[in-house]
Amino acid sequence: MSDFKWTWETAPQAPGAGIVVVRLIDNNYKVLGLWARGGYDIPKGHVEEGEDFFQTAIRETEEESNITDLHFKWGLDYRKTDRLRVYLAETTQEGKIVRNKESGILEHEHLRWMDWDEMIEKTYEYLKPAIEWSKERVLYNEPKEDKNI
Repeated sequence: MSDFKWTWETAPQAPGAGIVVVRLIDNNYKVLGLWARGGYDIPKGHVEEGEDFFQTAIRETEEESNITDLHFKWGLDYRKTDRLRVYLAETTQEGKIVRNKESGILEHEHLRWMDWDEMIEKTYEYLKPAIEWSKERVLYNEPKEDKNI
């Protein structure tokens, strides 16, 4: 991975990881949507030197949404879509968009806690299977032993 140069154009070829983050609001789970480049995204990014996929997912979630309190109550399984591993976690934090520490840019314009169907409709096509997988786990699977990070 050391020879790989990440850009917006090469992003789909880069191994990466992210998290579908959910939050209980008024007794319903809402999904974190990060608006960027014409659609809603999840916190995600490419694997950096010395990281594994899970570490990448945690780092990217903090960098892109300022969320650090993550509970992997449905386990540490993931859904693979293209070269991306997507995990599922719950938080109690609201999150906020912050500037990238290295580049100083805002990678997303705003964030919203969204209903499942709206997120699936307004996210990028390649992320839809991961969002649908997460929805099924949250709505129909019993939580496993909570793994707090």
